[in-house]
Amino acid sequence: MKCSIQLFELALCVETKIFNIQYDKALRKSRSIEETDYGHMDKSLSKKGILIAYHGDKKKKKIRLIVYPALALGGDKNSLFKPSSDNISGLLNILEREITIYFNREFALNDFQLTHVVFAADVDVGTPAKASGYIRLLYNIGKVKCFSPLKRDEDGEKLDKAHCFALEGNSNGVEFWANQFKNPKGVLRFEVRLTKPDTVRAYSGDDDTVKRIKTLAKNCEPIFMDTFQFIIPPGEHFKKPKAEKLVRERVSEPAMRRRMLRLLTLIPEKKSLHLALKSLNYREYRDVMLAFEEIGISPITISKRHDVKYFESLYSYLNDTKQRKDC
Repeated sequence: MKCSIQLFELALCVETKIFNIQYDKALRKSRSIEETDYGHMDKSLSKKGILIAYHGDKKKKKIRLIVYPALALGGDKNSLFKPSSDNISGLLNILEREITIYFNREFALNDFQLTHVVFAADVDVGTPAKASGYIRLLYNIGKVKCFSPLKRDEDGEKLDKAHCFALEGNSNGVEFWANQFKNPKGVLRFEVRLTKPDTVRAYSGDDDTVKRIKTLAKNCEPIFMDTFQFIIPPGEHFKKPKAEKLVRERVSEPAMRRRMLRLLTLIPEKKSLHLALKSLNYREYRDVMLAFEEIGISPITISKRHDVKYFESLYSYLNDTKQRKDC
């Protein structure tokens, strides 16, 4: 699995006078400033993987940098790069140089604070039909503890449920996304988005910005898997009757077998893994999830209306098969 940082954002809060001076300079130098939902966006450095947004809010003036590491390093905006000490050093040198030149040495990289980070991993499941099938299957998870389904994308548009699945942390500053690439390939891009400065800090520490970027790059995979494992139960996916049959065959302990069969019924009824586990009325629900993992079956079954009978575990496409965690 190649997990990487797809983008990150840096922000600097400044006084109104300084903000106005910098914005006026940008207006004079750039012909690429556009008014967007994210502020006045200067795209003069877009080919170098950097966008500069000016937020002139009445209470707080802020300059924000949106950085696409792969593009900054000579790749494509939406491509992923494998973090290494060499290319991270190269990325930081590029950022330091471009920030210094753009702001005429008035600001440096460490003056900005990390506020938003997107980790991503591409999973090739074989065919477009299979990729869209997995998206459909993910909707059977519904609500997960600490997360709720997102109905709109970052632009406020209604989610395309045929190609996208997303959950938003209720208060933890984490989002989980699965997108099907709209091309002939059967590739799913999974994203873990850290959307609050405090959440980013929890994973990167309190060092200066340069050191924090290095820490996040070094720990891409464990940070990504921390949320992936929490959202997606391991195991193969079957239609409900087949899953029930396998549970009866593979689980000898009567009480546990009864709880597992009950959960298989509750999830489609409640349309939510979280609500189903609550309705199970069993304090040690983690033991039930672990029992499913031990027999290699996911409690998330394939819908009756879906004309597919079987899906491999998504973990079979990854190198990491650690157990799910609790929040």
